[in-house]
Amino acid sequence: MKGLQHVRSGLSILALFVLLSHPVWAQQGTDESAVGYLRIFTDADLVQIYVDGEMIGYSPILEKITVIPGWHHVSFFSPNFKWEHWTHRQRRVLMNVVEAGTYRVHVNAGELTEVHMAWHELEQALERYESGRVITALVGIGMIGAVLILLALVV
Repeated sequence: MKGLQHVRSGLSILALFVLLSHPVWAQQGTDESAVGYLRIFTDADLVQIYVDGEMIGYSPILEKITVIPGWHHVSFFSPNFKWEHWTHRQRRVLMNVVEAGTYRVHVNAGELTEVHMAWHELEQALERYESGRVITALVGIGMIGAVLILLALVV
């Protein structure tokens, strides 16, 4: 009996997850006043674009996207991005990049909302991170060298 309760609660949680994670796209033939529209602009071509976790295509997206009114996530990144093979430090940087590449926008019924996405800013942030790693490594090597010189002078 207790096992059946666990199965029921597990199914309830699964059903709730499916309902909450399902993209909120508008149905075809929906009343115009019950939908809103997104127009997505990017500064780079051939970059994947996701709306509410669903890939809608590659930039540039020329047509307007019909959605139900409310909050939506527009992103360069898939929600299924795999984090396992990255180090802790890399994950932290990548999570910041994913966050910066995800736009939370509100769409009103019957209105067109424009989203201007900046891919090149994300590339620049990663380049700054990489150059920072090089500088950190050089400083570390310099400090180790200084310690070795001091130890040689003391002995």
